[in-house]
Amino acid sequence: MKKYFIALGSNLETQNLSRLEIINTALGHFSQFKIILIKVSSFWESRSYPDKSQPNFINAVSEVHSELNPYQILHELKNIEKKMGRKNKTRWGSRILDLDIIGSGSIILPNNFEFNKWLKMPLKKQIKIQPDELILPHPRIQDRLFVLRPLNEVDPDWVHPIFNKTPLALIKRKSWNEEDFLKLVEN
Repeated sequence: MKKYFIALGSNLETQNLSRLEIINTALGHFSQFKIILIKVSSFWESRSYPDKSQPNFINAVSEVHSELNPYQILHELKNIEKKMGRKNKTRWGSRILDLDIIGSGSIILPNNFEFNKWLKMPLKKQIKIQPDELILPHPRIQDRLFVLRPLNEVDPDWVHPIFNKTPLALIKRKSWNEEDFLKLVEN
């Protein structure tokens, strides 16, 4: 079994479900897709990223185990998003559910060159284009407190395979703006 970290986010409600209920429902669907839920962080509310004018997100990170490879996991996560009503419209736009693989041990996909290309790509360009393939670890982990803080709760000993730093070390190496800070949400 491989260990994966999955980031979950929601900033749109449905007629029947709140953002918090959407994330909890998605977590409940994992087992139907050969994904075993091991641990879930606290739930955090954050400003939308990068467009701060959109509704706030509820975010969490989960540790899961699976026999599936990273590409199969990604496929199943997309199936869960569709099942929950996600419509792919604008990159990084508002969405009912966003599920991202943020890391899996020391795996780097597809290779160091592609990872570094996306790591160094300016934000404005990343908003307009999206990778054709899975990039691991997620190339924006270090820029997103809404991922780092819950990841630190789930596995404070995980080491980023490129930066060679734990989630807490990544948090401490950056000066965060007041708008980056998160609010704990009761679950």
